[in-house]
Amino acid sequence: MDARELVLGYLRTLQEQGVQRLPVDEGARAILREWMLAARRGVRAVAPAAFRAAMAAPVAAEGTAPAPQPASPVPEAGDNDSLLAAARELRAAAEAPVETRHEAPAEEDIPFFRPAGDGTPEGAWAGLEKLLPHWKPLRELGTLREKAVFGTGDRRAPILMVGDCPNYHDEKNGRPFSGEAGGKLDGMLTAMGLTREQVYLTHCVKFRPAQPRQTLNTRPPSEKEVRFSLPVLDYEIRLVQPRVIVALGIIPARGLLQRGELPLSAYQGMKGANYNGIPVVVTHHPGYLLRTSDRAERRRLWEEMLRVMEMVGLPISDKQRGYFLPKQK
Repeated sequence: MDARELVLGYLRTLQEQGVQRLPVDEGARAILREWMLAARRGVRAVAPAAFRAAMAAPVAAEGTAPAPQPASPVPEAGDNDSLLAAARELRAAAEAPVETRHEAPAEEDIPFFRPAGDGTPEGAWAGLEKLLPHWKPLRELGTLREKAVFGTGDRRAPILMVGDCPNYHDEKNGRPFSGEAGGKLDGMLTAMGLTREQVYLTHCVKFRPAQPRQTLNTRPPSEKEVRFSLPVLDYEIRLVQPRVIVALGIIPARGLLQRGELPLSAYQGMKGANYNGIPVVVTHHPGYLLRTSDRAERRRLWEEMLRVMEMVGLPISDKQRGYFLPKQK
């Protein structure tokens, strides 16, 4: 195992424990930047010899002399004293007790969500399911309920649909888009010639927002709850790699596109909207269909679904193109 793999292993372990920050100096930052640039170029970066030696060396307990080490290889070019100090600092921080290293995320911080895995897609999904229910940045908000509602459907689907947060029925059934709104979504998918098993369905916030004396009621998630949940959604999107994302409602639209407090109509009219290069189509939440019988609004929603079908190459019949158009006399 090389130094980079050792560092990544430490960081994954710390992340599972809820650690958000590690102290590093400029030498460590330089090494990390070198690795990042090498990855972008598609080459493998080799850590300087001093860094490799320090990462392999045991760290002395506080107040004791460092353990004697065998002679290091001939140093490579660079500030080896700085690299050695950076490596020892990173290793010492990684081996310190968790409670001395944990800090609550600052208001402006977006936490980092990357579960440990075995390098396979199955391992990545398993890591998500293991880490999310007790991931500290969300749990420590104190505003979300306990049960995580994971995404469902095809984990390699070309279409990923995302709503705002679980409601009572979602939490009870353990799947997104349950209840009456879920029935409307099923009808929409059927009209597209699809089933739930052929798309990936998820929420921005994976926990039902909490309220005092809560029964069936569900409040919209707060801006902070969405912001702290976005790293989890980003991880899902990277795993699924959809060809198009459908934002069902204003909350996922604002969360994904980050254009501020614009109304839904403004997000619907955006040209070229995308999330990390993946096209985003914004439309109403299926629950909206429970509250309106306006044929023009239903047609607009359907036109957005037709656009999604075209983007992923689904066949569209004349009958489908004619849904919700005025009846010809």
